[in-house]
Amino acid sequence: MNTQHFIAGDWGTSNLRLYLCQFDTGQPVSLLETRHGPGISEVQGDFSARFFNLAQDWIDQHGAMPVILSGMVGSNIGWKEAPYLSCPVDARAIADGRVAFTEKGLEFSILAGVRTQNLLGTPDVMRGEELQLLGWLCNNPKSADQPRLFTLPGTHNKWTWVVEQRIENFITAYTGELFGLLRRNSILISDDSAISFNPDVFMEGVQAIKNLNGAHLVHALFGVRSRQVLGEMASADGLSYLSGLLAGADVMGALQMFDQNTPVTVIGEAALTQQYLMALTDFGVEAESCDPAAIALGGFETIYRQLYIER
Repeated sequence: MNTQHFIAGDWGTSNLRLYLCQFDTGQPVSLLETRHGPGISEVQGDFSARFFNLAQDWIDQHGAMPVILSGMVGSNIGWKEAPYLSCPVDARAIADGRVAFTEKGLEFSILAGVRTQNLLGTPDVMRGEELQLLGWLCNNPKSADQPRLFTLPGTHNKWTWVVEQRIENFITAYTGELFGLLRRNSILISDDSAISFNPDVFMEGVQAIKNLNGAHLVHALFGVRSRQVLGEMASADGLSYLSGLLAGADVMGALQMFDQNTPVTVIGEAALTQQYLMALTDFGVEAESCDPAAIALGGFETIYRQLYIER
């Protein structure tokens, strides 16, 4: 059996996750170890030192090996700027669009981002999420040729339309960052220390969005404040209600743009994923979730195969 090793990394604005991976011919890639480091906003340009501080003993043990990095490390504030590829794109295009360079005897590949003209006619971009989409396609080969809608909830939620293993189009929702801004810098939340999530109150927020009757999210938001002031809702539940409003508006808007009869796959952190599954189910949409760590590994496996095996 031919055993090879490579390092994969998701290097975003806030965090770095490095994976030591093993490839054996005829077998899925296996994850040997994971390490965490600072995001690019904390690195201050010293990317090489940060990387090798984390990975040097892997290199000492296994020798020189390829390194594949995705995320904001390829942005204009990252290590090397990688271009945006225009939709539609597939795994081969993403692999071909890499920026390759050598550092201390290792071949690095920083992957390109993806750009589109979204369904609102606005330019849109993503970096990193495309690897998770490729990972789902890698892990679900029997379903990969069917049209599917993905949502990747987070700071900037991506709704992505995938057809025949190609990313056809996507749109970014400002949901996560808007939640943070309203939580910290508005009068809507009187108790910012609440750590418990109230699913019933969350669904009240989703239902309020469904009942807008021609109004919009901006008309519903002040209800977070007024319901607390008038005693209709405990201050500790304000965040859950706000989450329901924002997630509900996000889901409803996306479903108006994309095919509502297509299954939706949610890829994200566990708590956010559960919230979106609740909201999507309430809108009558067939939805499923998946393990984001396994999905990320599948995406890097796809690119590794494109670069070092299938060629």
